[in-house]
Amino acid sequence: MDVTSLYSFGIVPTLVFLLLFVVILVFYFALKREGSDLKVSRYEAGNVPKYEARVKYGMQYLGFFITFASFEPVVLLLLLISPSAKVYAQNFLVFLLLVFGFSVPVLLVSLKLSEKIEEWMWD
Repeated sequence: MDVTSLYSFGIVPTLVFLLLFVVILVFYFALKREGSDLKVSRYEAGNVPKYEARVKYGMQYLGFFITFASFEPVVLLLLLISPSAKVYAQNFLVFLLLVFGFSVPVLLVSLKLSEKIEEWMWD
């Protein structure tokens, strides 16, 4: 038997896979360490928090999030539709007017919210 016939039956890839699997298992068990209680605790980086957080949950970027979340799908749709704009020129213009008509109020509200940072801070 030559290598081509072994490879066509899938013997060589199977042997390579088994060899890699055995090597990974050997390294896994050889390098395995016991974790301490502090390491597996739920705190970030294993450190217990020392103080109370100053801000529980800051939402001062809510306005920017609303802006991004509302305009990202619009930009995606415009990029998808733009190659076919020559064929559907009249419908594309109506679509653009509708997009801008609906997105301007969302943009104004989100920008107004982003200016009022003090309303989103918790004491």
